[in-house]
Amino acid sequence: MKINFLFKESIRGLNSAKLSTFASVITITLSLILIAIYYNISINSNKLIKSIKDKVEIEVFLDDSINQDELNDLREKIRTIGGVKQITYISKADAAKIFESEFGKDMLDIFESNPLPASLKINLYDEYKYTDRMNKIKAQINTMKKVQDIVYPEKNLEMIEKNSSGLLLINLLILIVISVSSIFLVSNTIRLVISSKKKILELFKLLGAKNSFIITPFIIGGFIQGLAGGIIAVGALYGFYFLFTSKFSSNELKIDFMGIEYVISLVIAGIFLGILGSLISVKFFLKKERLINY
Repeated sequence: MKINFLFKESIRGLNSAKLSTFASVITITLSLILIAIYYNISINSNKLIKSIKDKVEIEVFLDDSINQDELNDLREKIRTIGGVKQITYISKADAAKIFESEFGKDMLDIFESNPLPASLKINLYDEYKYTDRMNKIKAQINTMKKVQDIVYPEKNLEMIEKNSSGLLLINLLILIVISVSSIFLVSNTIRLVISSKKKILELFKLLGAKNSFIITPFIIGGFIQGLAGGIIAVGALYGFYFLFTSKFSSNELKIDFMGIEYVISLVIAGIFLGILGSLISVKFFLKKERLINY
């Protein structure tokens, strides 16, 4: 088997069915764009969930009568609790400044003295930022002296936990649907290219060509179409990305896009779609036409 001949034959086959080849490349491109858009939405939604969870803290409000020794003792006890990453002390004066920056100074002017208590903000490691674990930590701290109240965004955390599990399942289902649909569309489009070469395939078979000799040019053709589709998809996605960022550059919305590893993966995915689509199509077509037996 001469590789040079097979390569030329695959190019000749693509040229003889330019419209079908173009349709196949566009199908691969659109499939990859859908997969890439879905992937980026999934990655950025997970990043958003993580950023929200990163801000989840336990805030321990302290009794006004607490002195420095008692404060130090309380901090040491809290630090021994499993999962505690960092403890930040917020004094009454600091609490007032934070309140003023968020709600305005006028809200505090109605009080004769600062009514806001001092507090400890406790940041936990990610693996402890679940409602059951945080409730246990809360219960432990609640038994300590000079603790007035303990709060954390429990409802928000519960919502994230419920939606995260559902989002993971939905992501998996969407990925399967898109992947299967892409392979189906690509294989059916490539079948048009193969159909246009029916007479040539019949001639090869009459001349005693082996199965591998008949199939290989289509596999090479699928590789070329997949490579072209992958490159076009990468170019189109970068175009969409720069258009989006230029339009929303004044907003705080930041989206992570494709790195070099992801670009390479997308091109490889295009090649995979092209080869797999060609393989499925050529086997189906040749078996249907009884030009090859398995």
